[in-house]
Order: sequence, then C-alpha cells, then structure tokens
Amino acid sequence: MEAIRIGFGLPNVHSVPLCLTTTRCLFPRQRLLHSHTPSWKPAKQQDFFVASSSKKSSDDLESSLPTPHFSPSLWGDHFLSVSLNRAVEFDELEREIETTKPLARDKLMSSESSDKEKIRLIHLLVSMGISYHFDKEIQDILKHSFTKLDDIIVGEDDLETISIMFEVFKLYGHKMSCDAFDRFRGNDGRFKESLVRDFRGMLQLFEVAHLGTPCEVIMDEALSFTRNHLESLTSGNASTASPHLLKHIQNSLYIPRYCNIEVLVAREYISYYEQEEGHDEILLKFAKLNFNFCQFHYVQELKTLTKWWRDLDLASKLPYIRDRLVESHLVALGPYFEPHYSLGRIIVAKINMIMVVVDDTYDAYATLPQVKALTECLQRWSIEVSDKLPDYLRIVLGSLFDVMGEIEREMRPLGRLYRVKQVVEKIKIITKAYQEIAKWARTGHVSTFDEYMKVGVLTAGMADYAAYCFIGMEDINEKEAFEWLNSNPLIIKHLTAMFRLANDVGTYETEINRGEVANGLNCYMKQYGVTKEEASRELRKMYVYRKKVVVEEFMNSHDHVPRQVLLRCLNIARIFDVFYTEGDGYSEPKGKIEHFMTSLYLHPIPLS
Repeated sequence: MEAIRIGFGLPNVHSVPLCLTTTRCLFPRQRLLHSHTPSWKPAKQQDFFVASSSKKSSDDLESSLPTPHFSPSLWGDHFLSVSLNRAVEFDELEREIETTKPLARDKLMSSESSDKEKIRLIHLLVSMGISYHFDKEIQDILKHSFTKLDDIIVGEDDLETISIMFEVFKLYGHKMSCDAFDRFRGNDGRFKESLVRDFRGMLQLFEVAHLGTPCEVIMDEALSFTRNHLESLTSGNASTASPHLLKHIQNSLYIPRYCNIEVLVAREYISYYEQEEGHDEILLKFAKLNFNFCQFHYVQELKTLTKWWRDLDLASKLPYIRDRLVESHLVALGPYFEPHYSLGRIIVAKINMIMVVVDDTYDAYATLPQVKALTECLQRWSIEVSDKLPDYLRIVLGSLFDVMGEIEREMRPLGRLYRVKQVVEKIKIITKAYQEIAKWARTGHVSTFDEYMKVGVLTAGMADYAAYCFIGMEDINEKEAFEWLNSNPLIIKHLTAMFRLANDVGTYETEINRGEVANGLNCYMKQYGVTKEEASRELRKMYVYRKKVVVEEFMNSHDHVPRQVLLRCLNIARIFDVFYTEGDGYSEPKGKIEHFMTSLYLHPIPLS
C-alpha cells in the first residue's frame, strides 16, 4: 500500500497540517468490521504454542536468548528544543479562559434550560474536555435531575437523547435503567430497523453501549446492531449523512470514546463540533482555549521529563531497554489530562519509565542468577545486599532508588510520604512476580494458562499504577484511598486482568521473537490445544467481560469511594485499547501512537 496522508480528527478547514506519513491508513476499510474493539490478531507466527527445546539446559537457553533490540526513541531530545518563551501567549490564553469560563457556566446554569437541555449540554462539555471546569455544578444538576428521571424521559422517543442521558448519568454514578431502551425495540424484541436512518442516534447508542455491565444484555445487542449499520453507512457511496458526520462516525468505529483517552476524544470532537451547523461559538472557543492551555502544560512537562531522562542517560548506559519517555507521558495522560494534575503526570511518567527499565531487565537481559540477586536487593531496598552485582544492575538499582528518593524529597513538604512508601511496597511485590516469570522464561517453561494468570496478574501492576496516580492527587484523602486500594477491590482486580490479557496478545510477536515463551496467549494455546487465532478470540471474550465488571464496580462503588478515585480507575481502562489494539503500541509506537502523540503535543488548535 503506498504511503498516504492521515488526519485523525483533523478538519480540512484547519490551516495547520496535523498528519503523518504512514503505510497504514488509520481507517482501513477492511478492518472496520471489528475495529470498534481490539482486533487482537498477533502477527503470523507458529499456528500452535511455542516451546523451547527440551534438549537445551537452562544455561543453554539463557545463552541462546537473542539480545533485545527496540527501535530508538521517536522523539529524542526534541522537547528541549521547543521554545517556551511564550509566557505572554500563555498568560493571554489563561486570561481568555477566565473570561470565557463564566459565559460557559451561565449557559449550564441557565434557568431557561430544561433538564434534557442541561443534560445534553453536560454531554457536550464532557465530549470537548471542559466538563472538569464545572464539576460541582454538573454533579448538583444531575443529582437533582435524577430524582425526577421518570418524568423527564416519559414519552421521549429520540434515540440520541435517551442514549446521551444514559451515558451522562452513568458517567456520574447514577444508575439509569437500560430498560429505557426497550422503547426502541419492536414486537420481535429487536431494535427497530427504522432507527438506522437516525445517524446521530445510532452513533450515540454505539458509544454508550461500551459502558455496558454484565447484566445489561441489551447493551450487547445495541453494540452489534449499531456497529453493523454504521459500518454499512461508512462503506457505502450513497449516504445522506454529511461528510463531517461520516468522518466522525468512522473515527468512532476505529476507536470508540470509551476505548480512548479523554483528551484524544476531546481533540477529535472539537474538530467535529466546529463543523456542526448551529454550534455554540462560546463553548467552541472555550474548548479550543482549554485544549491549547492543556497542551502548554504537556509541553512543559515533557521538557522537564526530557531533561530528567537525559541526565539519567539510561538509554546509552543500558542499550537493551525501551527508550519510551514520551509514550510514558501519554500513558500518564490516561488517568488525568487536566492541567491541575501536571505534577501527577510527571510523577507517573517518571515511575513508569524507570519501572520499564526494571521490567526490561527482568524480561530480556538479566541471567537467572542476576535476576535473583536483583530481586533480593529490591526486597530489602538496598544496593548493598549483594556484592556480586554486575555494573549494569547497579545502574538499574541506583537509578530506581534515586528516582524514588527524588520523589520522596519532593513529596515531603506536601505531607505525602505515606503515598511514596506505599508505591515502594508495591514495587517489591511486582518485582517478586517478575522473578517468577523470568524463571519460566529462562528455563523454557510454558505453564498452563491458569497457572500463568496467577502470576501474570501480579506483573500487570494496576494496583501499582493506581498508586502512582494517587501520589500526585491533591483531591483525595490518602489514607482512605490507599486503604481502599490495599483491600484489593474488584475494580482493580479486573483492571489488572484486562491489562494482562491485552498486553499478552499485543506483545506476543515481540516476546516470542526474543525467546520468551511465558506469554499468556502462548500458555492458553498450550493448555487448550488451539491455534493462536482461537486463543486470541477467547482472551478477547475474557477482556470484554472484565471491562463490563470494571464499569459495574465503577457504578456500585460511588456510595463509599470518592468519585475522583473511581474516575482514575475507569480512565485507566481506556488506555489499554489505545496501546494494544494493533500490536504493542508502547514498544513500537510508529504509526497510530506516533500520530496520537503528534496531535496532542505538536499542534495547537487554531482559534479561528
């Protein structure tokens, strides 16, 4: 396929080109059938599970493992060269936001707006990434509206309106019954075919269907119904839908809202909304200002992180690691994109990056005796435990201890030392699990899938990741948050399993190529004697179920867990599809992930 230009969420009317050259279209027609969820098709390797040769000893296996080689960073020191001598521009942007914000708030609080109109407006604010400015007002509006929900929806036959209300109430922890969708089903129990002409209603139902729970069977039916018809709509040549709506539908089919990071959703939606007839100029301007204001913060964060990473110089000292600093910042944007979480993103990116160094050391470089020595040092949190550490492991350990020490010193004046200590304890737990997986890899052991998952969920580290996020949050009670996290709540259990499943399918090719047979997909193939395609489908089913439980627990926990804590968990679930839909997007970001990063970090949205 010859190189083409791509522009995900980028309206042609913008003068700033926001596209990359790639050999793969972001919206390939042939992939739309399953593009709303990860295709999870590992690269064509052996049809059945891969086993190391039984004739080789453990030492032979270690010596025969290929030296890992990852592509160099796409970014290098780029952000150090980005000029931020734009203080005047930044101050002007901040002033414009403060000037426009009251006007947007007046629209939200208008006494002339009906409950339905306010809920639709809240949905617009969420879609364009500006709802956080009015979080208290929104919660008050929805709390009041939910008390009279039956009266609000009685006689309402507009699919888009019901779908929007269902999404907004669910997103803010109010359990609106999915029975509201029964009005759109015929006598045969199926969704009415007449709905297919309601393009906006179908799209909104498609999006909200991704927030289904295990008991909401109608959401599965809605997803299948809308997906099939929307795919037909985008692949046909005789559609009556406007071009910008078709593009918006195509974008959503490629990566649905709740399979995407919030700020990426906002970037695309702003471009779509600008082309809508009758769009609200004040809200559109506010959304553009807000995105550009966020982008200023992201660039400053990346300048800080790039200098930190360059000073550590680990990419040259440890050439086997993945040099993925900017990708780590994108990962940190998943839980929270808002400007006031800037410190949190820097902390998450730092810990994530240094733990990638540790992970790569366990996974693909250290010998088994070195792995054991490394683990012993980590359990005692001291580099002096072993006098037999090679120099490179001293670099790994010293860097980890230095990074955590730096964060501890930064958090001390803020009274958050407890959070840092909690993260250290979780690092100890995850590295013990790393050792077990490394042992399997170095000895060529392919366990059963069930055995693998018991250890694999520990290496997934979603409790760790949530703990990283909590360090930088001012709006939580740290003792209560960590007490909840340490109770191993269901939402964390299922998030952990989601990551493990997505990661093992996405990284299958990379891991098998470097001789790592301890992979969940490979283990499933062995246990059940199936091909990789069959195993991939089964792991996908497990993933979908786990995601439904995450949504269910998000809903069920609002009465005893702060919304800001739960929202981080729901947002973490949105990261997995971004990075693992088409292989291992973190390790090999060229293409889709590269484009996402470019759209977030390099180009502001033109204000006119």
